[in-house]
Amino acid sequence: MIYYFSATGNSLAMAKQLGEALEDSFQSITRVSEKALQGETIGLVFPVFYGDVPVNVAEFVRTHEFPKDAYIYALATCGSSWGRTFRTLQNLLQAQGCRLSWSRAVPLIANSTICGRSHIGYDLHKLDKEPEVVKEAVEAIRNRKVDHSLETGSLMASLFDNPIGHAIGDWYMRIQVDPDRCKKCGECVRLCPQQNITMGEKAAVMGKDCIQCLACLHGCPYQAITVRGRVVRKEDQWRHPRVTVQELEREAR
Repeated sequence: MIYYFSATGNSLAMAKQLGEALEDSFQSITRVSEKALQGETIGLVFPVFYGDVPVNVAEFVRTHEFPKDAYIYALATCGSSWGRTFRTLQNLLQAQGCRLSWSRAVPLIANSTICGRSHIGYDLHKLDKEPEVVKEAVEAIRNRKVDHSLETGSLMASLFDNPIGHAIGDWYMRIQVDPDRCKKCGECVRLCPQQNITMGEKAAVMGKDCIQCLACLHGCPYQAITVRGRVVRKEDQWRHPRVTVQELEREAR
């Protein structure tokens, strides 16, 4: 089984391609009801946040029982660097009595670029490397290869992993709702994997459990979700071209 988390489609696209190639099932971590996971092979596919494992993925690993003898592998989609993602994941799994056997980073299109600039012009050629990564992963998984070479440390992740770093990250990716632009369509509510957004009397309302995945920012059809008060351009919103809005909505719940 492949367990994944995806906000704007990169990791879902990878999980789908990997599942098809391996003839294996894939499931969003938000839809897993059982605490004891089953299978001889378990895959984890997710994006890199702040050079590390997203908080909801880390919580998933902490709160689920992995088969002790399972072959566990991971693919992490990122803008450039994977930071200390795989070292963190290895530590989390070892605390569960398991071990991460193989991992790869997949540099694709970062959905956080929208927080820093406009007129981005996403380079879709970056997606051309997906088949090559899937092919490598399939060979590694079928042959039970072991590779710990990407289990590195990260200065960036360390800088963000403290109160000051958290404050900087919260400021840089401060997501809010512009009530004048909000049409109460409910798209942000459907896309939020944390169920952190509710519909208020006049506009959508953000809760306190945001993990800054930016699903709502990229998915709002009226650009009513702002970053640091700045309205984003429609052409700067990102969703993987091989993933539909309906798939992201379905897997977020």
